[in-house]
Amino acid sequence: MAEPDNRLVEFNRLNPVGKAVFIAGSAFKTLGEILDFTVGAIGTVWTEAEKAFNDEIDDGVEDAKIIDEDRV
Repeated sequence: MAEPDNRLVEFNRLNPVGKAVFIAGSAFKTLGEILDFTVGAIGTVWTEAEKAFNDEIDDGVEDAKIIDEDRV
């Protein structure tokens, strides 16, 4: 597999097509990083919430039952 090409690009020397490609690539990379962070944060919150829920489950407690309901 080829090594990635990590050259320093001088934006002001690019032609209009090169500038458009550079901007689009930068935008996709930034959106990808934002999406990766968001998915990671959601996964962490989900895991912690599920763990907290499972830690609070008590086998000695039955489900709630409505004994009497008054209509007002």
